[in-house]
Amino acid sequence: MKKIMLLAGLAAAMLSGCDNKPAIPPMPEVNDTNCQVQAVKMITDKATRETFAGLCSRRSPAGGGIAPTDKPLNWLELADPKHTNKQEATL
Repeated sequence: MKKIMLLAGLAAAMLSGCDNKPAIPPMPEVNDTNCQVQAVKMITDKATRETFAGLCSRRSPAGGGIAPTDKPLNWLELADPKHTNKQEATL
């Protein structure tokens, strides 16, 4: 009886360490070649792909990133521009 319990415990301990998930590949370097849309689409892990795309878009405009907006809008103006104009006119 003790041998069966020992074997069952040993088997459970060995199987509990098994993980079927493959290792997540490392994120590629942020540069002009890797920040192309086709290269970003090739990253299979969703979280890594989203993080990498965010890092690519935050590069300087000279390095291929997104340039800042000249006149950024307020979120409230984007949500309902007519509503905010009426409030400003009544003040």
